[in-house]
Amino acid sequence: MKRQPNIVVIVAFIATLALGSLIGRHVDQLRRAEAFYRWILAAAANERLFAEENPDYKDKELYDSVSSVAESRLPELALDTKVDQPGRKLSRLGRLAGEPDYADEIWNLARGNDLVQQRQSFLDYARGRKLQLAKDIQYAEAQAGGVNVFNLFFGFRKVAATFVWIQVDRYWHQGMLYRMIPMMRTCVYLDPNFVDAYLLGAWHLAYNATAKMPDTPQALRKWDAKHEACVGEKERYYYLAVDFLRNGIQHNPYNYQLYFDLGFSVYKQKLKDYVNAVKYLSLAVQQYHQVWVPRQLYICEELNGQYEEALAGWQDYIQRYPGTQSALDTAPRFILRNKALIYEKEMRKAREAAKAAADPQEAEKLRAAAEDFKQKALQVWDEMKEPFSEYRKSRLQAQEMAEAGRYMEAVGILEKARWEDPADFDDAADLIIEIKLAGNLPLSVSEKKAVLRKQEGETCPGMPGK
Repeated sequence: MKRQPNIVVIVAFIATLALGSLIGRHVDQLRRAEAFYRWILAAAANERLFAEENPDYKDKELYDSVSSVAESRLPELALDTKVDQPGRKLSRLGRLAGEPDYADEIWNLARGNDLVQQRQSFLDYARGRKLQLAKDIQYAEAQAGGVNVFNLFFGFRKVAATFVWIQVDRYWHQGMLYRMIPMMRTCVYLDPNFVDAYLLGAWHLAYNATAKMPDTPQALRKWDAKHEACVGEKERYYYLAVDFLRNGIQHNPYNYQLYFDLGFSVYKQKLKDYVNAVKYLSLAVQQYHQVWVPRQLYICEELNGQYEEALAGWQDYIQRYPGTQSALDTAPRFILRNKALIYEKEMRKAREAAKAAADPQEAEKLRAAAEDFKQKALQVWDEMKEPFSEYRKSRLQAQEMAEAGRYMEAVGILEKARWEDPADFDDAADLIIEIKLAGNLPLSVSEKKAVLRKQEGETCPGMPGK
């Protein structure tokens, strides 16, 4: 007797196929929405931080369209001038994309019905390689449907990136730096969310690759229009690290480590560019971060002459992290430092105003104010009793001597002070030159060379206007 097929089994099998197809389509939609969402974050980071545009790609056109819809769909964010670039205002999307707390709102917008047209344009542009901020990510979600070799490989790209990174490490130990850079780029090309690859790669570029290289003489440097800096062979590695970390930020805009390493490890430690150090460290503390991150921000604010911001930061640090060793020891010292530096700054402003005042009584009042600020600064320096505070006291004394025309005595004070506090040697050397020039005293050979370097300025071949 011929056995009849089990109708229940057949129906269940068909239902399973239908359900699997439905789930598959849903997964595909989510993957494509997730790719679109990642591109939105990268484009918003570009607007917020870098403002780079390439007419050969469609990123700006598509981002402007997305941003236009977002203006009425995303919540308002209180105005914060710190996140705006000089001379331009950020879009609402650009502002919110820098705040981790709004990630859910942006994700819901990216996968919702309001951006159906823009999402399709993203997929079309990604297929055609017309998006600069997507070219580092081979979006399987952007491919035509169906199983192909690429879609199979996409599922293993993180594994592939790991194997590539192992090769990078091997090249480092073999001393083959020239092979490391393209392999590092390949690694993050395969896995743009491999944050450690960005961090270690930038470290290799800015530190290990340059460890035995001398600074390039200014006359041998050339103008780099992209970074607006004069660079030589060594300095170019620093900016390769900058670009590497910036690429990492575009694809991982909520990771504080990338902002921190760019601000601290490269801009502060290597380039001595405290303006950009403050910029990226400020962004690092806006993300979820470790307790030590804001400390470097406040130190860089002080180095950049932003004493008021540094003071407020250290005071807030004590409130946020009470009982920690830094709140008990480090923060109070830096609070005193910045208070005294503010007094010194106000002293200088009052003295300059007194020199410019036409009214003798007003000038006298300003000189008295300057003296009051000086005494307050000295009182704080006396309270601190550490090498930095002793140097600042000697510096104030030397300036007083120079003001009185006692130039040789001023130089003598600074000569002694700079050897007692080597950390401030360069500052003392610059002030010695300034005082010698004012008093018409002879300069040493090294001081003459320093004057020539300053007169030449940061100029190099190819620099605009030079």
